[in-house]
Amino acid sequence: MQVNGAGMRTRPIKSMTGFGRGRSASGEVEIITEIRAVNHRFLDLSVKLPRAFNVFEPAIRKTVTDSVHRGKFDIMVTRSAGKNGLVEVTLDESLATGYFNCLKRIQEKFNLTAEIKASDIIGLKDVVVPVERDDLVESEWPLLEESLGTAMRALDEMRCAEGATLWNDIENRLLSIKETASRISPLVQQVVVAAKERLERRIKELTGGMELDPDRLTQEVAIIADKSDVTEELIRLNSHLEQFMGFFSEGSPLGRKLDFLLQEINREVNTLGSKSASTEISSHVVYMKSELEKIREQTQNIE
Repeated sequence: MQVNGAGMRTRPIKSMTGFGRGRSASGEVEIITEIRAVNHRFLDLSVKLPRAFNVFEPAIRKTVTDSVHRGKFDIMVTRSAGKNGLVEVTLDESLATGYFNCLKRIQEKFNLTAEIKASDIIGLKDVVVPVERDDLVESEWPLLEESLGTAMRALDEMRCAEGATLWNDIENRLLSIKETASRISPLVQQVVVAAKERLERRIKELTGGMELDPDRLTQEVAIIADKSDVTEELIRLNSHLEQFMGFFSEGSPLGRKLDFLLQEINREVNTLGSKSASTEISSHVVYMKSELEKIREQTQNIE
């Protein structure tokens, strides 16, 4: 958990990339679990286990999915045990006898003199069969669980650290966009005044200096002001920015919420751009769009 400026405890913002490694051992048995995570639109798990541990895959998947919500996770478990194996080799004596008798008949029928060796029979199908010791496999679940838990904690620590770095960068860019947006409203008023002056000069040039109808001029200026008015867009933009920064207290998972809100912020900025009537306003819009694109790239890696 993190603590915000008001002293309230919050869930951490988590990145979708990270690595965790866990090791557990008992006697000669050593189990190592490694988890690699990268960003992904959905939750995708890939689990690679020793054959004897395949029975544990559902439990491993549940442990991981209880802790994560989005991303691609590659989970690899390895086991080394010296002489402590989980597999016993069994001999099917009746099948071996059948193969031997069959080989003897072939030998007699074709007058073969070659000796029938043990290797000739052992290599035949199902004579020697490896059998997993279920009792031994089950007894190693606590070791595997410990190794998995250690790997998950290490992974989570890395994801939280990177998530905090990502959010710090995002928050700084949001504040920069908010400060830039605050400069636009005064510029719009200047644009309207300048438009009125240009309109007056143009009319005087076309009418040869005739006196203008004040009411008509006021009406034309009002039309220009209405087309240039971005008050509603700026209000919505500031509201979206505040809402975006407020997500910090919620913590992950919130990647999809950020994606949606970024679309709304981008929509308002685009509208500001379409209504801009000066190069200065246009330059502010270009800057905000550039910052939004950088924020979008960062949010792609937030769970």
